[in-house]
Amino acid sequence: MNGKGKAAGERKTATARRKRYPVKAFGMLCATALLAAGCAQKEKEPAAAGEAAAPQPPAISTEPVTLTVFNSSMGDPLFQNAIVAPLQKKYPHMKIEMVKKGKGSMMEDLIASGSVPDIVFGDSSGDIPVYAELGILADLMPYIKKYGFDLNRFDPVVLGSVQANFPAGQFWMLPSSVNIATLHYNRDIFDKFGVPYPKDGMTWDETLDLARRVTRMDGSVQYIGFDFAPNILLPYNQLSAPMVNAQTMKAAVNTETWKTIFTTLKRFYEIPGNEWGKGGDAFLKSKTLAMFAGTSMFGSLPDATKNGLNWDVVALPSFPEAPKTTIQLFAPLLGVSKTSKHPDQAFLAVAHLLSEEGQKDNVRQGRPSALNNADIRQQFGKDVEVLQGRNAGAFTFNKLAATPQAVTKYDAAAFPIIRDKFREAAVGGKDINTALKEAEEAINKEIEKRKNQ
Repeated sequence: MNGKGKAAGERKTATARRKRYPVKAFGMLCATALLAAGCAQKEKEPAAAGEAAAPQPPAISTEPVTLTVFNSSMGDPLFQNAIVAPLQKKYPHMKIEMVKKGKGSMMEDLIASGSVPDIVFGDSSGDIPVYAELGILADLMPYIKKYGFDLNRFDPVVLGSVQANFPAGQFWMLPSSVNIATLHYNRDIFDKFGVPYPKDGMTWDETLDLARRVTRMDGSVQYIGFDFAPNILLPYNQLSAPMVNAQTMKAAVNTETWKTIFTTLKRFYEIPGNEWGKGGDAFLKSKTLAMFAGTSMFGSLPDATKNGLNWDVVALPSFPEAPKTTIQLFAPLLGVSKTSKHPDQAFLAVAHLLSEEGQKDNVRQGRPSALNNADIRQQFGKDVEVLQGRNAGAFTFNKLAATPQAVTKYDAAAFPIIRDKFREAAVGGKDINTALKEAEEAINKEIEKRKNQ
């Protein structure tokens, strides 16, 4: 090639290179957008010769569409606030209609009538095995790939706990938030007896010491140091101990880990004057309970505060084996039904609720995010009036305990048995080893009974 030809070739190559790089950068930018609204139109600049064009997210239809949502447990005001309002703000062309779980509208009824809603709401504990057995959920992975939805935005513990319930490589449901257990306490009781307030990062031993110091009879009033919500701290325990083995479908409670859980919590009820089962009423109404461990009580606290409850909250105390760890995943989930006539639109609705934009309002209203985003977590409770001036950081102080196996359809049957056996050990004087052995036998008997029904 002569000098002129060579120079011309280099100029042509340089021009092609300059064209190529902006195309790639633009394509990457589009691919990272969750819903790709700004990238719906294909870049007109052609790719350089021999180079495949960057994949473009599909255009999003704005044709009016009605999406039905199966509501398994949310109250109507919360459903409107957390689901309907953000979706209609983002997608005005989407009309959202609720189908509430109840008589005549159980999932089995909806399947029989051929009217399974487009979006399926449920919880991570009881609904997953039911939906799996009914076979109603679509695999979301094709839509996750199609619309560039980034799963890495989720807290890895949350993601792993959810994925444990589905076949490898599939996602049937995604978490919209998480439930966090904390320790609420009555400031006035601690002030009355000159005992320091609880603090974030305590162990159960430190909490036990505080409970002993504030469990007292004062005049005719018995003050109780501590109580907990057994329906939260036992099935979703901090040590990730299952009630039923998901592989063998046998009881998994007669173990050293469950013995540790029983032993640790039983000690509170060995304190003279400390009573089991007083829970919410003793804390919120009679104001005789100093500390209560459970999930948030934002629905009840406004009235209790007006009636004189002087309260605050700290992170859930932890075991030495699992420091700074709250309960396992106990979360609302969203999926798309296999029979939806609008699966893309349904997925886009779900995706928006799980986006940073969609999560911010939820978090500010006191619903912890499933996303691994420190900026969003710091917004927790900003719009919860009753939480102002109190320790909102308690709800984000601990990490979630891992959930290493799938939820089983027998967990719901196992829980009342393990709860009752704990009570027998805690306040009935039953030996813990005996209680756990009896729990194992009773759970296995109940599983066999249900298998044969």
